[in-house]
Amino acid sequence: MLLTAKNISKAFGATQALDDVSTEFRSGRIKAVIGENGAGKSTLLKVICGVHKMDSGEVDLDGVPFTPVDHIESAKRGVVYVFQETTINPFVSVPENIFIDRLRNFTNRLGLINRKRMEDEAVAILAELGGNIDVRANLWDLDYGQWKVLELARALTYDPKVIFFDESTAYLNNREVVAFLSVVEGLKERDIAIGFVSHHFNEVFQIADTAVIMKDGRWVAEKVIAETNPDEVQNLMVGRTIGNIYPEKKTDRPTEEIIRLDNLSVEKSLHNVSFSVRKGEILGVGGLKGSGGEEIIGAIYGDIRAASGEMTLKGERYAPGAPYGATAKKIALLPGERSIEGLIVNFSVKDNITMGALPTRAGLLDKKRESGMSERIIRDVTIKVRSPSDPCSSLSGGNMQKVVFGKCLAMEPDIFLLNNPTRGIDVGARLEIYKLISDLSKRGITIILLSEDLNELIGMCDRTIILRKGEISKIYDFGEPPTEEDMIKYML
Repeated sequence: MLLTAKNISKAFGATQALDDVSTEFRSGRIKAVIGENGAGKSTLLKVICGVHKMDSGEVDLDGVPFTPVDHIESAKRGVVYVFQETTINPFVSVPENIFIDRLRNFTNRLGLINRKRMEDEAVAILAELGGNIDVRANLWDLDYGQWKVLELARALTYDPKVIFFDESTAYLNNREVVAFLSVVEGLKERDIAIGFVSHHFNEVFQIADTAVIMKDGRWVAEKVIAETNPDEVQNLMVGRTIGNIYPEKKTDRPTEEIIRLDNLSVEKSLHNVSFSVRKGEILGVGGLKGSGGEEIIGAIYGDIRAASGEMTLKGERYAPGAPYGATAKKIALLPGERSIEGLIVNFSVKDNITMGALPTRAGLLDKKRESGMSERIIRDVTIKVRSPSDPCSSLSGGNMQKVVFGKCLAMEPDIFLLNNPTRGIDVGARLEIYKLISDLSKRGITIILLSEDLNELIGMCDRTIILRKGEISKIYDFGEPPTEEDMIKYML
């Protein structure tokens, strides 16, 4: 099987997303698609699968023109696209999410769904993925990594010839990444052609046979993975040598306490956690998924109610009750899932940036100040957008994340809670975001950084807390740099 894309071009308004790009995908081969955010990686795969209509070019599947009207028809014809942003509907069941567009296949003569047969097939496909997910589980009780596993299961139900994975590991923990990569390698053994978008070079160099490298919507090079190295690929991606992406750390220990948690507990997930954070400090929070980090962030932001314990903010008792109580105290949250929690993707960039801090004059919206605020933040956060009025849905994943950053910064926070801020972000954008975080810290903004990226915790944080099963197992103090191996020991 050979899928060939020839001379593909696609523009969104004045933005040329793809410019005369050609490549191919072969049975039993894994091709990584690499580039910075906005390079055109996702757009290329979406054009092939009919999500976007190409302006020019052609796609052939085994020598036959391949022009699906949308990604559903594409999947039915054997070319499946697994989206970067979640497509799970939490209001229906696990099996219904897996077979969402083919529920009629499970109806009986009376038109009723045979739920037992659908559940049995869902169990079988999840077992193939190694996903420890109960098919009768409430979707709200599953984490985003498990949602992504359900999307992978949905892809396999089509018995595909080609699968495109767009940043499919971005929301997975280490164990889930290992399981996912094992599944991908198994698909290769089944002679399926695979396109694999990832910003994680360790994943690319582990499983890919070849890589197509893109920049600014153009084809730059194609490399055999065994004949190249991460430095060469990175230089082709960004057009420059990146070097160390982490800013220089503080040399003076912050002293002024801003927020303190004393014996804070959240039912079943957090147990008697105590620590304090100082003004201008970057405090890292690490641990396996489900170890309690999101509960700490949620309790501080008022999103999760503590069962016991107390918090102190600037010397006074602090109990937000709800997120508006936190934002009133100038606490901002960058959530872990930008498309569901961080943005209204069909709203404009300007509307998303300013919605939490709308400037008013005499009780009415001050549109001039609103425009000035959005333009300043777009410039400061280096959001790549043609116009502030463009919808966020037109942006790359990395630029969407920058919009969420901008929305938080518009609130002028004293405390900034970050939940995996560089998830799904390329190395160039990471560098920009890390510099932004460092600059905010130097301006006296207190930052709590929850991350599943151990190198991020090591490279960015002044101190780091490691959680295990809802309890603090280790605190790395100022000037006590941890190692990955040591942190993992305290997580397990």
